[in-house]
Amino acid sequence: MKSRIWSVAIFICVVLIGAATLQFFWTSGTPEESAPAAVAEDDGHVGVVQLPTEKIAAAGIHTVPVTKRSLKLTRTVPGRIQYDDTRHISVKAATEGALIDVKVKPGDAVSAGQVLAVLSSPEVGTARADVLQRAGELKLLQTELEWSSNTHEGLKTLVDAIRKRQSIDDIRTRLKDRSVGQSRETMLSAYSRYLLADSLVKGLASAGNSGALSGRQVAERQNEYESADAALQGVSEQETFNSQQDVTRAGNAVEQAQNKLRISQQHLATLLGYDEHAVEDEPTGPVNNLSLVEVRAPFAGTIEQKSYSNAERVQLGDTLFVLADTTRMWVAADLREGEWSAMALHSGDPIVVTTPAMSGREFDAAVYYIGREVSAETNSVPLMATINNSDGLLRPGLFVRVLLPLGESKEVLAVPDSAICEHESKSFVFVAEGERSYRQVFVGRGIHEGNFVEVTSGLAGGEAVVDQGAFVLKSELLLEREE
Repeated sequence: MKSRIWSVAIFICVVLIGAATLQFFWTSGTPEESAPAAVAEDDGHVGVVQLPTEKIAAAGIHTVPVTKRSLKLTRTVPGRIQYDDTRHISVKAATEGALIDVKVKPGDAVSAGQVLAVLSSPEVGTARADVLQRAGELKLLQTELEWSSNTHEGLKTLVDAIRKRQSIDDIRTRLKDRSVGQSRETMLSAYSRYLLADSLVKGLASAGNSGALSGRQVAERQNEYESADAALQGVSEQETFNSQQDVTRAGNAVEQAQNKLRISQQHLATLLGYDEHAVEDEPTGPVNNLSLVEVRAPFAGTIEQKSYSNAERVQLGDTLFVLADTTRMWVAADLREGEWSAMALHSGDPIVVTTPAMSGREFDAAVYYIGREVSAETNSVPLMATINNSDGLLRPGLFVRVLLPLGESKEVLAVPDSAICEHESKSFVFVAEGERSYRQVFVGRGIHEGNFVEVTSGLAGGEAVVDQGAFVLKSELLLEREE
């Protein structure tokens, strides 16, 4: 037993003496300019890499200090770019017909209201003709309403003048520029009889006292006056009532005509897919032109698909174009059990999206909604986010990575992720020691957010770690170990 212990002690001494000798010859060897890369390892397999100045410059080695940063626990999940369903539609044929002119092709950017195609449809022609007929009827009835209203106002003026017992000549002058209609003759005739009876009654007193008129004649003239007065009152009331009724009937007729025109216009708008200008203010042109339908873009976007060409016939409901506004897209991802903390996200919360197609670029997105039901097939819930695509770089179906925040931010020691090297499932960094020496330090990794990684062990803070050129140092380290 004692002999074995002595053997181990002697072996360790030999190893230490040999290592010291090797270090002496190594550090006192060739000048700095021609010194080759060298690596030394201790019993913990920690190496030190030394490089000549020229090689350090050629490798572009750069260091940064280890500091504390505010990081948040994140999880990366795969996702896909999708169309925004609220801005992605199929432009369908609202009626059957034949395509006369297709004006756009896939990839064309169009503005809201732009004409995409022209369709000839007999059904639309019939609907336009109906609108024109209803518009004509409405104009006629509006003219009748205007006439009835004017004559009613004129009649009111006439009745007012009669009540004030103005002369016939004054009344005619007052009504010179007013419309009264047939009521003018009826009212003035009754008023003339009243004036005559009134003048006869006023002469009864002198005539009766002189004996020129008998008592019977006086009574007859009094009765005639009262009859003329009653007739005038009755005619005034009847004519006023009839005139008001004419106005009411004309107003009701106009309202019904407006409703019929509105229904016809709505039917036409349904067939066209957009509201047309008031056709009564437009020239009708040849009858054949009434059947032309302009298929318009409901909003600004890009033509994604075109299904038909010129001269082809289409049926009601056929998809003519697929239109999408791609300035805003959706990001679709699935949340599984490992990302369940992300269920706490709310609509509008920010997230980050990256894609291998554009390495190094990050896109800001915002949560749109998180589904409620867990899929039986994938055991996940859907997450949908909105992302700005005004520059048009993102395309539907593009694979992306979605960085989900899973916790609150905290202050931790962190290094750039480019400083982390891995070998045999171990993570390490290179810490600068002097101008040409870099020591391998094994580290524990924690939170990874953006371009920084939390260091949970191995570093105390303040060290200068290599963030550019670490791969060159790793290669030198592994090469020396193989030798």
